[in-house]
Amino acid sequence: MANLSLYNITNKFVELMDKAENEELTPEEVQAISLELEQELLHKSSNIIAYIKNGESLINAIKEEEKRLEEMRKAGEKKLEKFKTYVVDNMNRLGLIEIPTQLGSLKVAKNPISVEIENENEVPNEFKKEKTTISIDKTAIKKHFLECGEIVAGTRVVDNKTSIRIK
Repeated sequence: MANLSLYNITNKFVELMDKAENEELTPEEVQAISLELEQELLHKSSNIIAYIKNGESLINAIKEEEKRLEEMRKAGEKKLEKFKTYVVDNMNRLGLIEIPTQLGSLKVAKNPISVEIENENEVPNEFKKEKTTISIDKTAIKKHFLECGEIVAGTRVVDNKTSIRIK
């Protein structure tokens, strides 16, 4: 029975129970086959745990790499922005508006008008937009259900979900 899939082990257990109920096997045969299937299940379960932990480790490593790359990108953007400011400052000091090259032209151009907020509280209400966001507090609904036994309209209580936990 070596190298059975989890699905096949499960089916063999069901098949064994059916044969035991129909008395197609002796108690000793049931015991021997059951023990062999249990050993196979234990071995397979160890592999399952290893696979899950390996997958979780890979995902965590990817997340860390994403953070590192994001920090690297932000540092690169900041460095490039400072360099552009440096070039503009030097062109302004030299009184140059444009420098043509074979790759393209460096040109100092005036940006369009923009507004910066210095103190949000001083800005008159006529220039403020109100944003309203509505979110549903599932925790409060769950607490209400557990306390009162009442299901809130527009919701349903789900208690049949399962997940795998590794300890």
